[in-house]
Amino acid sequence: MSRTRTDVRTPVHVRPSSRLRLTAALAVTLAATTAATAAGPGVATAAPVAALAQEAGTEATIPVIESTERVSSVGATGFLTDGWIDHWVRYDGTSVELPSISGTYQGSPGSDLVVGVDGGHYVLHDMAKGGEPVLIEAKYWLRAVSGSTLVLFDSWAKKVHLVSRAPDGQTVDREVTGLPYGEIGSITSPAPGTVAISVGSDGGRLVLVDVATASVVESYDTPDGYTSRPQITPDHVAWASDGTTHVIDRETREGEVLPYKATLVLGDDWLAVEDTRITLRSRKDGRTVDPFLYTSDAVFGSDGTFLVRGSTTTVKDAIFRVALDADGAPAVTVVADFPEPPPLALRSVTVPSRITTSWTRFSWEFNQEVNADFRVTNKATGRSALLPDNMNPFVDWDTTMGNLFGAYNGEYAWKLSAGTIERTGTFTLARPTRARDFNDNGGADALVRDSAGNLSAYGMRQIVGMKDRECYEEGCPPVVYKPDAERLGTGGWNAYTLMTSPGNLGGGAADDIVGRDRDGVLWLHQSEKQKLLPRTKVGGGWQVYNKITGGSDLNGDRRGDLLATDTAGVLWFYASTGDAAKPFKPRVRVGGGWQVYNLLTAPGNIAGAHGGDLLARDKDGVLWLYLGKGDGTFTARRKIGGGWQKYTHIIPAGLGYEAHLSDIYAIGPSGSAHYSSLDSTTRPFEAADVLPLRTDSTTYKTFF
Repeated sequence: MSRTRTDVRTPVHVRPSSRLRLTAALAVTLAATTAATAAGPGVATAAPVAALAQEAGTEATIPVIESTERVSSVGATGFLTDGWIDHWVRYDGTSVELPSISGTYQGSPGSDLVVGVDGGHYVLHDMAKGGEPVLIEAKYWLRAVSGSTLVLFDSWAKKVHLVSRAPDGQTVDREVTGLPYGEIGSITSPAPGTVAISVGSDGGRLVLVDVATASVVESYDTPDGYTSRPQITPDHVAWASDGTTHVIDRETREGEVLPYKATLVLGDDWLAVEDTRITLRSRKDGRTVDPFLYTSDAVFGSDGTFLVRGSTTTVKDAIFRVALDADGAPAVTVVADFPEPPPLALRSVTVPSRITTSWTRFSWEFNQEVNADFRVTNKATGRSALLPDNMNPFVDWDTTMGNLFGAYNGEYAWKLSAGTIERTGTFTLARPTRARDFNDNGGADALVRDSAGNLSAYGMRQIVGMKDRECYEEGCPPVVYKPDAERLGTGGWNAYTLMTSPGNLGGGAADDIVGRDRDGVLWLHQSEKQKLLPRTKVGGGWQVYNKITGGSDLNGDRRGDLLATDTAGVLWFYASTGDAAKPFKPRVRVGGGWQVYNLLTAPGNIAGAHGGDLLARDKDGVLWLYLGKGDGTFTARRKIGGGWQKYTHIIPAGLGYEAHLSDIYAIGPSGSAHYSSLDSTTRPFEAADVLPLRTDSTTYKTFF
């Protein structure tokens, strides 16, 4: 935490006790019989707060700490919390506010000493006896505290120092001797008078240092190299490594490896097993005690007791102390509580009534932190999606929403839910139509014909969202396992031997489709958002062509044009007119020799030149780029690379990250890939983003 430094002799302040008062008779009972499994007895009830209070002749209290405070160290008479303000919370029910400093506080496990770390200034506070703070000046990094001794690490010389203050006020600096050669890892003080140091990273040692002599007294092999949270009891040494726990007998040096993460507690006769919550397991007879509904932030004391934040069947969200009672059974006691939150209330919610862009934010504010759900439903289709919020008080409506469901233009209902609070409303999505947007969802689509002759639009965002891998980082778009299809035409599309989408030919609401039938007649299907209008005849004689492609503006008039190659290998250019009744101007010859290619696609501007570009694949699987000049002609071809024979279709994928460039999508029976444009004539595409969708003989038969 960042704090304002005050004078090191600033006295501590005792905070009044909490709203929760418990007498010794009431104690802190936790319905013990419900806490244990059938394998063992219930958790006993212990009341250190009440007991300590009785000894002092006072009434027991439970201190209240802020919900943001976390236990960082456990001492003999209390524990240290870390938050916006640090506190020493005593088991007698009082809470001590520590002086504000610019650094942090660190406790000494097993003792009631707390060290304030402020640069090279280390201030020791005795929270049990009080008295004047003790200031120690040192130039090394504090790694642990053992009683009144600072365990410091010289990162330059790779040395460990034990620094303390003598009764005469002089600083005593002792270098630890006997350390084996290797990189210094973790440095902790898991038991009074002892420091544990991990040495080496790939097969190392865990060494124990006697604070009194500043020398290594014991050493243990750690074959895994990595060790965390070493423990020392009179009989055992233990540490965790990669989800397992190593327990070594200090006398016999015999050990065992437990296949789970656990900590020796309660005189090392018990294990605190950490999974979704902490459970207690006896090392003597294997019985299990399960007192908690949930746990977090467990901190273990050197005497075998430990503190944990959690809930039980009768107490919700408190700090519990786990210790042995007079009969030697595990006992759970509340030692700190959290303030009761006020009733949940919604302060505001902001949802635009009309959205015309590809990004907007829905936001809300409650009077406390809460995990809220925000659901949107398309009124026309009934499709609904719960938008991810990542624990934030807002969700962003952006292009990733196409990965969740067909985010079509139109009217939507929304519902915000949190606890018992629910708010509803509506908004209208009215984004402008983009190129190759056949289903009015604000993004480019792939047109797919199945074996029954049905034509459907598949959102490219959904196809690109199909991954063979999960994404676990915050903000990742969701993984799509099966893209949604928007049926554009039922049956009849098998009548066409060639199909393409040249663009918006007649000034309608979206891009249009043309298809050539077996008699050589070309037909126009005008698009009207999520549907196609009845077809109209363009003309006959198109049987002379074996390939057609469209969608790219080749002459700079902002309309998509058509290209076709005839059986003699001549490439012809058809400029669009903007008139659906007569959509193309007379053809213009581009050039011959195109019989060497078995696939053409005109995706648009790939390399940032003057006009729309053309891609052609030859019989050897090499893909070539023809840069458009802007007048219906092209520059000399440029080689992109080989290996493209694995694809049966290469189609436009709409505009990419750079708004003036077009991406492509390639698919075949072995899989597919999305290629993002790079605005380069020498390297036009990024590496393939490999996707699992593939062509087949039924659902995904023809792509264009």
